[in-house]
Amino acid sequence: MSVHTTPSDPLKLARQEMRRTARRIVQNHQDVSAHLARLHAALALPGAEPAQGVLADLFMAFGTTQSVMKRGALELARARLATHVVRWFESQVMSPALAPITALATRWSVLATASADISTRARRCSVDDSRLLAAQAMADMAANRQEALQAFLHHCITCHDNLAFMLARRAMLAQSPELPEDWNLTSQQLEQSMEQA
Repeated sequence: MSVHTTPSDPLKLARQEMRRTARRIVQNHQDVSAHLARLHAALALPGAEPAQGVLADLFMAFGTTQSVMKRGALELARARLATHVVRWFESQVMSPALAPITALATRWSVLATASADISTRARRCSVDDSRLLAAQAMADMAANRQEALQAFLHHCITCHDNLAFMLARRAMLAQSPELPEDWNLTSQQLEQSMEQA
């Protein structure tokens, strides 16, 4: 029996490898090969969040005795990460293991847990998610899918996703100087929630 591949198979395989290696890491936090295999799988996925989450687990599992391995892992992921995240990890290469609760953890981390010090938006959705949602909102705007746009605005308010709203709003203002009234109301609500935070 032959197996047919589809264009999405590489992503599916990367996610399966992420899960498989995560199980190994949970059983043995010090499994270097599992951490590195998981990092390679994370780099096969789009966005920065998977790689950052995997690195947070690796930096939590190993201290100063594995600084060379930590440096190598960071170099593999460097191009995928934001500059400030790279600096945070660089400051930890020669340090003891990361604390179990850290601002460097993401939803892809299995050992490390995200700190409550990060924004509400970051806890509920990643920067990658916000960008995708904003792009989808612009596609919905072009296709005049009002229900989908209302769902987007609801997401922005409930998740305090200022980033997604700002990206979509900027794209809209580039096309037209006037925003629809519901977008103005959403903008006001997001501003008020920021002032109350």
